[in-house]
Amino acid sequence: MYWRTTRRQKNCHEIKAFLGKSIIANLEQSIGQYVLYRLLLNKVDPAREIYLAVTDVIYDKIFSEPIGEVVINDLPLQLVIVDSDKAEIQQWIPQRPIKTS
Repeated sequence: MYWRTTRRQKNCHEIKAFLGKSIIANLEQSIGQYVLYRLLLNKVDPAREIYLAVTDVIYDKIFSEPIGEVVINDLPLQLVIVDSDKAEIQQWIPQRPIKTS
């Protein structure tokens, strides 16, 4: 888990590698961990934002697919995409408003 503090914001992120045999199982575990971390962080430091960080390769494999789009659009999730070659942040995807039917 990485912590970053600037004058305007405090956030933390953990880069998930998705190394298991099933990318869906990895997604489930990552989302579960993210939710748990967010719940705990809200208790100890509610001003700090939490992001799920994935490599650009993982983003292309799952988050740009229909299942990943559902996760991004329907869960209160903040995402960071990291360039796997340069180890630099490529894109920040803020939490989107949750759709209600």
